[in-house]
Amino acid sequence: MTRTNFISFAFVAVLLAGCGSMPKTAELLIQNVKDGKMMSEKDVFEVKRPLSQVTEVFKKKADECFHQDLIRTWREGGLDRRQVVAFKPKMIVGKQHTRLTLQSKITEGSTELGDIPPDGWYFLVVDAYPLDKNTTRVESYFQQTGYRGAFTAVKLWASGKNMGCPDLTQ
Repeated sequence: MTRTNFISFAFVAVLLAGCGSMPKTAELLIQNVKDGKMMSEKDVFEVKRPLSQVTEVFKKKADECFHQDLIRTWREGGLDRRQVVAFKPKMIVGKQHTRLTLQSKITEGSTELGDIPPDGWYFLVVDAYPLDKNTTRVESYFQQTGYRGAFTAVKLWASGKNMGCPDLTQ
């Protein structure tokens, strides 16, 4: 094997190892971020709003903005291609903790490989905790899959700065 072929093979192996680690659970996504896995990141911030307000805005906006099917189209090899990606938000609410998760799954146009969870791979987990009665700490964990708008929107919603829906095509 030539040096160039070996380097190419090694690069593809590393790339596939990173892609092979798509999180099947919220806890695995958080662990990927903590372990510094490729294509994952964390953002921690505080907002001057009580946990109850942050929870309410997450419930409202997640259902309004994230519960959707996204249709992607492109041209490849002279053929028009179409793919449908379904997004599924979920909320877990307690007195001292709120969790918002977002999953995505290709439902038409491609076949995903691997043992895919029923609602898709996890790519966003947001945990919110009260620091005091008027301050909430938010921890966002993100698997970089191309839906950065969701990651950014959650921060804006929590702070109350922008209540718009993100463009999930970006």
